Amino acid sequence: MVFLGNHLENDVPPNRFSQVGYGFFLGYSVLFLAVITGNKLTGAVFWPGLMWFLVFFSLCGGILVWRDRNLRERSTQTPKIAHSGSTKLLMVIVLALMSVHVVFFGIEVLTQEVYPWDAWIAWVYRAKAWFFAGSMSAVVSSADWVTAPTAEIYTIQAWRYPLFPSVIPYWAALSQGEWSETLVNLPALLAGMAIGMALYGQCRENGISVIVSLITCYLLFSIPLFGTHLALAGYADIWMAGYVGLGFIALIQGVLRQKTTGQARTQLTIGFLMITFSIIVKNEGAVWLLAAIAMVILATWKPRNIIILLVTILLLTLLGLSLGVHFIEFPLMGRLGFVGEQLVIPFIGEFPLEIHDIRDSYWNNFFRMGSWNLLWPFVTATLLMSLRLSFIMPNDRTGRTVMSFILIFAATQVFIFGFTNQGLWADTYTAINRLPLHFVPALLFTVAVMAKASMKQSYIDKATAEMSSGKA
Repeated sequence: MVFLGNHLENDVPPNRFSQVGYGFFLGYSVLFLAVITGNKLTGAVFWPGLMWFLVFFSLCGGILVWRDRNLRERSTQTPKIAHSGSTKLLMVIVLALMSVHVVFFGIEVLTQEVYPWDAWIAWVYRAKAWFFAGSMSAVVSSADWVTAPTAEIYTIQAWRYPLFPSVIPYWAALSQGEWSETLVNLPALLAGMAIGMALYGQCRENGISVIVSLITCYLLFSIPLFGTHLALAGYADIWMAGYVGLGFIALIQGVLRQKTTGQARTQLTIGFLMITFSIIVKNEGAVWLLAAIAMVILATWKPRNIIILLVTILLLTLLGLSLGVHFIEFPLMGRLGFVGEQLVIPFIGEFPLEIHDIRDSYWNNFFRMGSWNLLWPFVTATLLMSLRLSFIMPNDRTGRTVMSFILIFAATQVFIFGFTNQGLWADTYTAINRLPLHFVPALLFTVAVMAKASMKQSYIDKATAEMSSGKA
């Protein structure tokens, strides 16, 4: 029990590693908004002016933290734990193994030029074009590019992709004063390290022991697909793993801390903010935001209210279809429903509904092949443990919250690849791996949380059995 950690305290001091990890991604969000705003207002990206803004913004944040006496006091209240010699040795081994992974990621980033995959022809290409053009030139469709009256515009197949993954290497090149095929990918490596720090910090804030928190971080860096997106940087999915994965961790923490209103509100706010920011990274962010809302509802609402909501939605849908109403037009949002043979969702787009048999694709990618290591057996075991805990202790939020997250995650993947035209990306073994990567930090967090909760329940059951036998 000590090995896994203690129970979730009602007033846990904020962990410095968690603050740094989340601060990294929120800081890059501010940088992105500053770059886009400055370019819109002036028609150019003025590096010195933006740097002065970032320095001023950072100073203001530092002053606010310094003036928050309560936050300073709580940050120094973390108790120091005396570890045994064997535990310290295990910690050193885990840190050494984790360092080996990070070192090799760093070597790849610093020596491997932008790899010729989608990053090469989409996100990084756009950043390189901006740098050599001297401004954030328009990137348009091939038809508009052919008929353009000027040569100062560019085209790529993925010209509609969000700008964030291109702004980051563009800013890196501006900061260096030259274009480097290797150093522009350094922010992606730092993003991976920030994800690990935030994951560790959130595990500690949940009451999980230092050694298990470190092992959880090691499991993150040992996932081959996660390491690939760090070593061959330039893709957008590692940033999605930060915004979406860490966002869901914060939501889970917020739900578990409902009794401590202030901390719960802070975690929920950060969680929704992170997932909302993911929309500027990849279009899937809008889908994950809907999934986040559904997860919080499933984890916090009474089952009766959830059933009433689902039945109401089903009846209204059937009533509308019987009356010939196939979609609803929302002001400023767009259509929701069926237009022709396509499902239309506001802010997300249109999806032709198709049925794909994806069982073999998931079995091969998640269990037979080596891209994920042992992640999915761990997640499967975690789901089973959460179902058992929810049945044994229906008033305990841990099992229900973990179960809600994993079920919502699974539902989104099955719907996207099993019932829409996106199932073609499952057959090619591409997006079926990239989209789950966005959730990896949160999935590992639930594995650690559920392991601690199950150990605690086993301890309680054992103590209860001993008391019962003693009375007998």
